[in-house]
Amino acid sequence: MNAGDSIAARMLVRGTARAAVLLGALAFVPAASAHGGGDVSIGGIVVHQWYALVPLLVGIAAVVASASLPRLLRPEYAHYGLYGVAAGLVVAVVGAIGLVQLSPYEWFTTQPPIPRALHDPLMLLAGLLIALGSAVVGRLHWPRRPRYAGLGILLGLWVAYPGFAVLGVYTETNPLGYLIVLALPLALGYVLWRDARGVFGQLRADRTATRFGIGVGLLGVVFFLFSTGMVTVVPDDGVGLSWSQGFVRSFPVLGPLVVWPALEVWMPSVPFSGMLSVGTVVLVGTLGALIGLNAALVASRWLKATASETSGSTAGVVGIAAPQACCCCGPLLSQVGVVVLGPSLGAPLYLLFADPSSSIGSLFFVASVAVLTAVVIRAGRSPPSPSADECALPA
Repeated sequence: MNAGDSIAARMLVRGTARAAVLLGALAFVPAASAHGGGDVSIGGIVVHQWYALVPLLVGIAAVVASASLPRLLRPEYAHYGLYGVAAGLVVAVVGAIGLVQLSPYEWFTTQPPIPRALHDPLMLLAGLLIALGSAVVGRLHWPRRPRYAGLGILLGLWVAYPGFAVLGVYTETNPLGYLIVLALPLALGYVLWRDARGVFGQLRADRTATRFGIGVGLLGVVFFLFSTGMVTVVPDDGVGLSWSQGFVRSFPVLGPLVVWPALEVWMPSVPFSGMLSVGTVVLVGTLGALIGLNAALVASRWLKATASETSGSTAGVVGIAAPQACCCCGPLLSQVGVVVLGPSLGAPLYLLFADPSSSIGSLFFVASVAVLTAVVIRAGRSPPSPSADECALPA
């Protein structure tokens, strides 16, 4: 590989690592509970929050180092580099989870950067603009593909739904809220099947890339559950939890959008606390599938580009990975902000990117879904050997 290939390969690895580790699109449902965070005593040993940066950085270093293997080995052994990337991601995610688990959450809801009173009108306005813009752009650019406009309108309704309270229409059990949540994975599946069917065929024939995508998708789901507090191994002390008796109970919980039946589990012997609702399962599964599909696509194109040793192909892989990385950096970015800036200065970062009741948080979620979907659609409508101009929107 020449110098251009080496630079492109490094850019690809950085994008893949950020996409899989940071997973910023996945933090937009209410947290089950806040935990104390900061320092934890394990077997009499005090664990500080910054300790989690060690496996995080080691994992990222392993990902970057694994990218150089195709240059050291023969092209047909490039899949070993991919295995190294996967192992590095696992280590990095462990560090990311540790960083999240040791973060103090109590102050996150004290002084939001956007006053709560403005959330409803802002979400209503932003959602309506997204829906209207989707309808106009879809009509002008893709008149024969109304499904694009339909998906955009659905995402706009996701943002606008809580803002219906301004009009006196919003309720926590309105059928419209349930319809929006349940329709999202169906709409995404329909659009991808119509416009990216070839991608699924390519991935079925590439088992290595498929396994990589499944692994990254599962890592995304795990990190999402920990980053939102839906699952924790550092529970609060004295918040209705007995350290001698566990429980499994069901109760209704608000979010996403409406009230869903939820199941809470507490196992003090681990310790382990978790809570999942029907709505969050739908959301986690949908976004996990999107991230896994994107990761599998990146892996498949990377293996082909490495085998062909063409700079154009490698640059095309970077074009696929870069948008995914850009929309997947929220939760961990906010946690790093807590470590580097401290709780007071780091709180706005968390609230802007990971607060489910924040209008900006909803916009970030919608943008992430749209970008991840668009990347797959572009790949499905491009040749198997990607090129740099692949980043253009579908015609």
